[in-house]
Amino acid sequence: MIKFFRHIRRNLMETGKTGKYFKYAIGEIVLVVIGILIALQINNWNEDRKLRTVEHAILQNIKSNLIDSKSKLDRVVNRDEEQIKHYKRILHYIDQDLPYNIELDSSFIYISTWASPYLTYIDYETLKTKGLDIIQNDSIKNGITYIYESAFAWLVDDFDRLEWARAENVTIPFSEKHIRYNIENNLARPNDFEALKTNDEFINILNNNMYFRKNGIEACKRINKEIEEVIQMIDKELKQHD
Repeated sequence: MIKFFRHIRRNLMETGKTGKYFKYAIGEIVLVVIGILIALQINNWNEDRKLRTVEHAILQNIKSNLIDSKSKLDRVVNRDEEQIKHYKRILHYIDQDLPYNIELDSSFIYISTWASPYLTYIDYETLKTKGLDIIQNDSIKNGITYIYESAFAWLVDDFDRLEWARAENVTIPFSEKHIRYNIENNLARPNDFEALKTNDEFINILNNNMYFRKNGIEACKRINKEIEEVIQMIDKELKQHD
């Protein structure tokens, strides 16, 4: 009987030890899992921090590109406004039937010229290679995409291409027949100004040139306003990154 109770006692003690070892093993597993989760979280945090650093740099560069493009569009506006003044000067002489004046030499040089928008795409192309989703703010991402893929694309592929077509098919052929150019001094003079006064094609060219320049001015100003809105959003985002 005494041996039986000793056997029971020994089994209970061994069972108690097993329970303790099981609890210890569970605790070790929990600690390992927690460690893994913490390591994964730290790794994700580091990766996210790297992406945010890349995003910050891209936004700064795109902002710089947009500022540069905005400046170029301002120059296009100034050039177009200046050309309109020259066209109006020539039309004034025609409407008033005035004799040719040497001051018109600086106006006729602009008959077949226009200001093309040479915009800056470098860092937008970089953004596309890295993926647009690197930019977390959807408003900024959509704004940048609109500026480059829609506004700039229309200005370059549609409006400026039409200017090229007009120049190649209308204004340049006409100028080569009726105008002598002094390229070195950036001056030009018609072969026969009195004949041009009654030349309907020439009058149409002047009026169409003014129409296109006015449209160009309106387009550039509108796009510059849209650029400024995107720049302001980028500035706000960059401040949050800092």
